[in-house]
Amino acid sequence: MAGQNPLVITLWETYGSNMEAVAEALAQDLKLPLHKQAYSSEAIEAAAAEREKEGALGRLLRNFAPANFTYDGAVSNAATASQSNYAAMAEENTPLVRASAEQGGIIQGRNGQYILKGRPNTLHVKLDGPVRSRVKFAAQSGIGEARAARRQVIEDEFRSQLSEKTYNFDPRSNDWYDLVINGSELPTEAVVAIIKAAVEAKQA
Repeated sequence: MAGQNPLVITLWETYGSNMEAVAEALAQDLKLPLHKQAYSSEAIEAAAAEREKEGALGRLLRNFAPANFTYDGAVSNAATASQSNYAAMAEENTPLVRASAEQGGIIQGRNGQYILKGRPNTLHVKLDGPVRSRVKFAAQSGIGEARAARRQVIEDEFRSQLSEKTYNFDPRSNDWYDLVINGSELPTEAVVAIIKAAVEAKQA
């Protein structure tokens, strides 16, 4: 069965868990295509900064309007539009992930652990770690600990909420993974070796 399906490794991380370096090393080592995640840390940070410019009232209205109901109990137009947008995102993303899986490779993010759950010859990996370690690791890229700490809060919330709103699942739950690794404290080569051993064990 595995022979009919090219190897896929899905990766999901909490911020600062070294996913990009691990993905690149795995792709090189295993000679597999590398499929990038949809939103970079920089894009999420920029969007959060733009949101801050709206001011407190603008954020309040935008945050709560989609959840409002009319007095007769019907869902508001804002809520319907919001739900429609998330449904459209899922409809666009799902075939992209499935097409990537047909090629095989390392799939970063994109809710691959949910979309490809149960697919043969697929390993689902979560990279995680203590918050303080993840912030310290991210700061080493040159952004400093204060900025890394802000990114950690924003990005962890963004990525988990996006999965919950588009696919109605919590990517933070270990139930979606074959393997959970402390990516913020283990060297890249050690993480890659662990993942490769897990692939071999699952294929055996």
